[in-house]
Amino acid sequence: MMTKRHKRKPELTYAQIDDLVAWTTDLHKDLVPLLCELKPQSEHYNAVVDLSDALARTIRKVSGDEPKWMQPRISR
Repeated sequence: MMTKRHKRKPELTYAQIDDLVAWTTDLHKDLVPLLCELKPQSEHYNAVVDLSDALARTIRKVSGDEPKWMQPRISR
């Protein structure tokens, strides 16, 4: 008897999207202190920036929203 394969879905559920956005935002927050320690001209700095950009693109593609760290801050 063959085992039944798990049926894959084309998209994440709303709850999974919320989780992904939260985890990705937390990861970005962990990257910021690394950037503050590195020279902007360094290869490592650019690699961390590339990762941050990839996180932002992922949030935009999956949620359709701008990442929280990219949104303008409104002060009152």
